[in-house]
Amino acid sequence: MVEHHSVVVLLLFLLSVFCQAGNASKIQRDASAALFPGPAIPVCRRNSYSHCICPTYNPNCKSRSRSPSFNCSGPGTLPCDEAYGLAEFVDELNLPSRPIITGDCKTESEDISIRCDCSYDNSSICHVTYISTSVLDLKVGRIHENVSKLTYLEQLDLSFNRLRCVIPDSLGKLKYLVNLKLNDNFLNGSIPPSLGSLSSLQFLTLSNNRLSGGIPRELGQLANLTSLRFDENNLNGSLPMELGNLTKLEILDLSSNNLTGSLPPSYKNLKSLNLFGVAGNSLNGSIPAFISEWPYLRELYLLGNDFRGTLPLEIFRMQNLSYLWVSDLNNSGFSFPDHAHINMSSIMQMLLRNCNLKGSIPATVDWRQLDYLDLSFNELTGEIPNTLENVTEIHLTGNMLQGSIPPFIRGNSDVSYNNFLTPPSKDSKERKNHGPQLNRNYTLDARTKFCQGKSKYYYLFINSGGASLTFEKNHYDGDTSQAKFYEGPEESREKRWAYTCSDSFLSVSTDNPGVYIKNKTCGVSEESLHETARYCPVSLTYYGFCLHKGDYNVKLHFAEIVYTDDEDYSSSEKRVFDVYVQGERKLKDFSIKDEAKDTNKALQREFMAHVDDNLLEIHFHWAGKGSVSKSGSSNGPLVAGISVTPNFTIPGGDKLSTPQIVGISVGSVFAPILLLAFMWKMGWLGNRELQEVRIEVEDGTFTLKEIIDATRNFSPDMEIGEGRFGIVYKAELPGQIKFAVKKISPESMQDKLKDELHGEIFFNQMKSLKHDNVIKLFGGYSRKDLHLLIYEHMENGSLHQALFDPKSKIELDWTRRFNICLGLAKALKYLHGEEDGVKILHRNIKASNILLDENCSAKLTDFGWAKVYNEEDPFLTIKAGGARIYIAPEYALRQPITDKADVYSFGVVTLEIFCGRPGVENKPNQESAILIDDARIKYAKGRVFDLVDRKLINYDRKMALTILRLAILCINPTADLRPTMSEVVCVLEDEKTIDEISKVQSS
Repeated sequence: MVEHHSVVVLLLFLLSVFCQAGNASKIQRDASAALFPGPAIPVCRRNSYSHCICPTYNPNCKSRSRSPSFNCSGPGTLPCDEAYGLAEFVDELNLPSRPIITGDCKTESEDISIRCDCSYDNSSICHVTYISTSVLDLKVGRIHENVSKLTYLEQLDLSFNRLRCVIPDSLGKLKYLVNLKLNDNFLNGSIPPSLGSLSSLQFLTLSNNRLSGGIPRELGQLANLTSLRFDENNLNGSLPMELGNLTKLEILDLSSNNLTGSLPPSYKNLKSLNLFGVAGNSLNGSIPAFISEWPYLRELYLLGNDFRGTLPLEIFRMQNLSYLWVSDLNNSGFSFPDHAHINMSSIMQMLLRNCNLKGSIPATVDWRQLDYLDLSFNELTGEIPNTLENVTEIHLTGNMLQGSIPPFIRGNSDVSYNNFLTPPSKDSKERKNHGPQLNRNYTLDARTKFCQGKSKYYYLFINSGGASLTFEKNHYDGDTSQAKFYEGPEESREKRWAYTCSDSFLSVSTDNPGVYIKNKTCGVSEESLHETARYCPVSLTYYGFCLHKGDYNVKLHFAEIVYTDDEDYSSSEKRVFDVYVQGERKLKDFSIKDEAKDTNKALQREFMAHVDDNLLEIHFHWAGKGSVSKSGSSNGPLVAGISVTPNFTIPGGDKLSTPQIVGISVGSVFAPILLLAFMWKMGWLGNRELQEVRIEVEDGTFTLKEIIDATRNFSPDMEIGEGRFGIVYKAELPGQIKFAVKKISPESMQDKLKDELHGEIFFNQMKSLKHDNVIKLFGGYSRKDLHLLIYEHMENGSLHQALFDPKSKIELDWTRRFNICLGLAKALKYLHGEEDGVKILHRNIKASNILLDENCSAKLTDFGWAKVYNEEDPFLTIKAGGARIYIAPEYALRQPITDKADVYSFGVVTLEIFCGRPGVENKPNQESAILIDDARIKYAKGRVFDLVDRKLINYDRKMALTILRLAILCINPTADLRPTMSEVVCVLEDEKTIDEISKVQSS
């Protein structure tokens, strides 16, 4: 590399000498060819005006030699300085392949896009105006300072390239630069003050890097700037008051840095703001009331700072405000204003967490636009008003609310630690989130239940997020539950501890299940205890029960095993949280990575704690510091293990007392009697039908009772999925026989669905379906309130989990993704009767309905929306099924529904597979990103490879282009222009080309 660089420098020197001397010699042409390999290379020469210029290659010329002859000059030419600057810039980036510059000053390269404006001097001179790189791994590249020679450059986009370098001062010389995007790299050093000279700049994006130092006050000179994004860096110091001069600014996002000081009064002038974000810093002072005077503000992110005082009540009258995030205010308390003074007709997300809010939740305010409400850890009283019934997700943890929990509190909502008189519904889904044991008096009830007024234990060892193990000669209880509340250990009837996990991840789509256990991403080299960890969105509390009175050594084990990966840029993210033991804060703004000096490195912290009432409480709390708004960001506290040992002499050893021995003896006599009585009460004895009904599974037949027992009586620990109509459980029978059981909830059993469960699809057509890529249905049962479907179990879960679940261990390389796509295509071809059989429309094709076996082969499942197609009545199934993003347009247009609706859904799933993105991404501080829209735009601009998942380092580019073009064809808004699944399979198996099936569609 050094030798190559020296040659480049020498050649540049020779070029400059010969250009100045007017000597357009063979040496000069050969040197230029060395700088710009390939036939489309600008070559310096002198024109009739004695000006040294570099003609571009004309593709119409007959000569295609490495150094084109001068009589083959193109329609426009680049000045020498720009040609040399471009050469050095591209060379220093260390692109995977060298670009070829064509006659119209564009590039024929998948790695970089260069555009020119050739309208100067009667179209005889070109200037570079646009440079953009694809998503590359340029960790050894850098931004050459001679980029300043591209003086006419208007757009420079080097985002998502993992560049590890500084931003050169010379960028400040690009006076025509309008858009500078350097986000999502590993840029270090400080922000050059010279950027304040970019008088034409409108968009400045440096998000998600490792930049440090202060924000240059010179940026206040950028009078035309409309968007400034510096979030997710390591910037420090105070906010420059000069930024208040940027009156055209619409977006100002400085979140997730280390900024201090107060909000400058000059920011009152920023009246064009749509988004203002300073979350995850250490700002102090009060929240200024002038924020309410920003008339166009839609998004306001202030959480995770050290603001003092109350939230200005004028903010509750901002009609255009859609997102309001505030947390951890230091004040003596304040209440919501009277309903007559609340006018937030556009509010969609309101987060006022730990703000010392008092009083009741306004009951007469119209919250119809509100989708997400978080008022956790305040001092709210009264009841939950019915005006919140349309809010999708509600978090009211840690208040003093009373009354009953309304029936609309479901799903992802969390209302634990209040004073409700009646418990919520006991269905399994709700019990995970806010079960009856999670009122404010839980610890008192738990001590009464588990301890019965007696001390029992001197030790406590928990392997957070992992299975039970022996570490440092101590046995650690396993802690692998995925629920938000759990009492352990699992292997013991006597519960010694419990944990609660509150709130939800801010940036994870509500379609994804909560993830509360994380396995290591790469080797923690020291001990196995640190290979797993438990993390929670906001609040994680462990309780140790029945401990003897005395002082204890509490050792907490940590390792940053989540924010470790350069591939997804998580290694740049910051986890910062507080630790409390027995209500006393022991660690503030604690960063595992900073303390351990690295990721995947074990770290311990020890504290002394006194137990006086049999209870030990260890609380981990995220106060909004550090990383906040990353897509899928796993912010929140994380702990790998807990060790509690006595700091006093244990009296009498561990021998059992006489009362204990008597208790065990009596218990052993009466336990079987009590168990039989309980089984009779639950209806487990004497149910003849459960004993008689038999279902064939694999090579054997089993009674319905055996099948239910195999799910541990539908234990939450056996849950492996949840769909529209019920919960899916894993079942295990003797002989290593595994299968899946879907228990359909009675509420979803409408008459139409009951008919289908008994009817032709499920038990005539479905049981007769035999295809390698269609899930095998063994049978079903439907009587009274018990409705079951039994089918084969897939070890690797769903495609949605493999693609988008952060805890998934499934590696989806290019080959596996291609095979999954081909398998899905073959399954649909089979269902559509294109091989032989009745035509079935699935109508619910999505990633979560594609299961993966042990070899990651695709199996299509969930036929709850399936219909036998009737060509004589195509409007019979006009009602849309499945998730909205996958639904074909003809449903909304009330057009005939054919198998082309499934083809549309297949196209969306194919994009998800190869782009590595969900169909829709809901990002709190920006508009939702719709994958099919992005795909159509990239395709129209000829930038299809920008869509490919960044995790796919090695892949077949030719086939990737074919697949993405095929997906675009499948999502054509006009059903008749989509291919059939037979044609799709032919393209994937390389029997036909895209052009061939496109011609068929257009003919």
